[in-house]
Amino acid sequence: MAKGKALPFFLGANTPKGFYSLYDQYVSTQRGDFLYVLKGGPGCGKSSFMRRIAEAALDSGLDVEYILCSGDPDSLDGVYIPEKRIAYVDGTAPHVLEPDCCGAAGAYLDLSRYLDTAALQHKLPELLDLQRRYKAKYAHAYTLLRALPSFSPEALDGLLTEDDYAAAAHRAESAANRMPKTQRKTPVEPRTRFLRAFSAKGESFCTETVRALCDKVYLLDDRLGLADTYLKALMSAAQKRRHALILCPDPLAPERLEAVLLPELRLGYIAERTVGLEGLPAARHIRLDKIPDETRTSAFRARLRALTRQRAELLSQAQLSLAQAKTLHDALEAQYNPHVNFAGVLAEAKTHVQRIIR
Repeated sequence: MAKGKALPFFLGANTPKGFYSLYDQYVSTQRGDFLYVLKGGPGCGKSSFMRRIAEAALDSGLDVEYILCSGDPDSLDGVYIPEKRIAYVDGTAPHVLEPDCCGAAGAYLDLSRYLDTAALQHKLPELLDLQRRYKAKYAHAYTLLRALPSFSPEALDGLLTEDDYAAAAHRAESAANRMPKTQRKTPVEPRTRFLRAFSAKGESFCTETVRALCDKVYLLDDRLGLADTYLKALMSAAQKRRHALILCPDPLAPERLEAVLLPELRLGYIAERTVGLEGLPAARHIRLDKIPDETRTSAFRARLRALTRQRAELLSQAQLSLAQAKTLHDALEAQYNPHVNFAGVLAEAKTHVQRIIR
């Protein structure tokens, strides 16, 4: 039996406005999805529980959407098995989530019952101290990130004109008009996911997902900031042609798009400002930076270089705070781990695997 495809995404982002969540768009009750919401403290096995289910589903030939933690991409915050319409999610802060219609469209899984609460009560002062300290590091990172918009090309008045934006949109509409029409009679609601996250490890990009969904990727120039205009025009035109879309906001500026994927056409359009694009399939460039008048943009060249350096330094400092937060959170989990019945957690995961894979 062929193994299923693993499709990693993010649903959360560390942004200049704090934690930004797409978790409310994770599943659809109207589409028939059933959501299990996991509750429990740090280090109590939520990620291990979901990983066990995901691995079993992949081995049985089912595709699995992995939701990676935006604070630590090595940890799981959710798994979704589209063919079975079943999803699991860590429903604890900062992405607190509840089932839409408990019992009919979702249920709670309380993993805190596998904790030795009597033993943990003796550790309360240490646990509270670690919680306070790691949250303070996140707050410091967000304070640094608040300055980020000032170091983007969009902050430079006079760099781009309305004609430049219109030309970028026109190129996108022309690209969409060359796409084959679908046979659908009604539009498809696009899905929204992050392909990238800014975390304790820096910027992480879900290259594996793009490779799995796209045979051809178009890379968009974005040194001057025109990719968002192109992608939003492409989105609008493709929706009118009733294509299924995955919309991917920029995790450091979620009001901007950084990618549009069309899985049914095996196409992807991604802003080149994004990291981790090496080795993507059949990549071609769309030269949006050639649209504006070169005489005008050349006057901004030195300022753009300076902004790039300043932005990189700011992100480096914010990453350091996030890395310190992760170290403290790891220490918090280490306090919990000896008092978790992991055998019980994994036994419960096994019962879910048996129900899903029959």
